Amino acid sequence: MSAPASAPPPDWDAIARYLAGESSAEETASVRAWLDANPLDRAVIERIDELASVEPAADIDVEAALASMHRRMAQSDRPALRVERGGARLTPAAAPARMRRIVIVLTAAAAAVAAFALLVRRSPEQQPGPATTFATGVGQRDSVRLSDGSVVVLGPQSTLEVAQNFDVARAVRLTGDAYFDVKHDAAKPFTVRAGSALIEDIGTTFTIDSDTDGNRVASVSVVEGSVRLRRDSTTAADGVVLAAGDRGWLTANGETTVERNVVGPEDVAWVTGGLSFRDAPLSRVIAEMERWYGLTLRVEDSAMLRRHVTTSFEGESADQALRILGLTLGATIERRGESAVISVPRGSTTPR
Repeated sequence: MSAPASAPPPDWDAIARYLAGESSAEETASVRAWLDANPLDRAVIERIDELASVEPAADIDVEAALASMHRRMAQSDRPALRVERGGARLTPAAAPARMRRIVIVLTAAAAAVAAFALLVRRSPEQQPGPATTFATGVGQRDSVRLSDGSVVVLGPQSTLEVAQNFDVARAVRLTGDAYFDVKHDAAKPFTVRAGSALIEDIGTTFTIDSDTDGNRVASVSVVEGSVRLRRDSTTAADGVVLAAGDRGWLTANGETTVERNVVGPEDVAWVTGGLSFRDAPLSRVIAEMERWYGLTLRVEDSAMLRRHVTTSFEGESADQALRILGLTLGATIERRGESAVISVPRGSTTPR
C-alpha cells in the first residue's frame, strides 16, 4: 500500500474538486482510478464526502485551512495521485459553498489521515494480507462471529473472506448467501463486497444473495436498520439507502432497483434451516435446490422457467422436496442420480 518516500502526495485539490462536482471529465477519471487503486483511502474520502453536507462555521479561514492541510499531507507517503489539469484554477475563495465545506472537512480530517498512514506503516501486522476464508458445502450452514462482535451466518455453498486487517477496516467479501447481524460503529463502517456490489452497514441486520438469477449481481434484504447499496466503483452519494423491510439489487450494468416494505419471513427462513419462496422465479428455486440438496435440475420445456413459485421446505429429504415442487408446479419430476428433469405430463400444457 505504501509508496516510496520520494513519491509525491495525493492531489487533494483535485479530490476536493471531484467531491464538489467541479472536475473535468479527465480529472474525474484520474481521481476515480486512484480511489480504485487505494481502497483504504477511498473509505476515508467517502466519509469526507458525507461530512461535507454539514455547514461549517462562518469564521473559519479557508485559505489558511487549505495551506495547513497541504503542509500536513506533504508528510504522508501515500500512493500518488497525479492529475493533469488545464484552464483556470478553482481557488477556495472563489469556490461554491459545497467546495468550501469539502475543503474544511478535508482539513479537519488531514491529521487523522496522516496518522492513519503512519499507523499502517509502523504496524506490519495490520497490513492487508492473506484473508481468512470461511466456506460451506452443499446443504451446509455455518455461523461466524467476527472480532468486532458481528455475526455472519453463511448459507450453503457460500464463501466469506475476512481480511487480515479487519480490525482496522471492517470489510469482508461474500460469494453466495449470508445473513449479517452487524455491530454498528460509525467510526468504522462495515462493508460487504459481493461481486461488483458494495453494501455498507448503517446499523442493521440484513441478508445478501450474491448468486442471483438473470442480470442481478447481488440482492439485499434488510431486516432491521438500514444499509447503503451501490456499485463498488461509485461514491457513497451514488448509493441507495434501504430501510427495514426493503429489498434492493444491483444489476450487471450498475443500476440499482428498490422494492419497499416487501421483506418477509421467507427471506430469512434459510437461517434456521428452512427454505421458503414467495412468488419466486423457478430459476431461483432450481438454483437453491442445487445449493441445498446438491441436485441439478433442468426443464424439458424452457417456458417453465417463466413460472413463479410459492412453496416451502422444512427439513425434507431431497426426494420429498422434489415431490413438493412437482405438486406445486403441476409437473412431473424424474430424479436421475444427482440430477432431475422437470417435465409437463403428456396431454397437458405448460402451467402458467
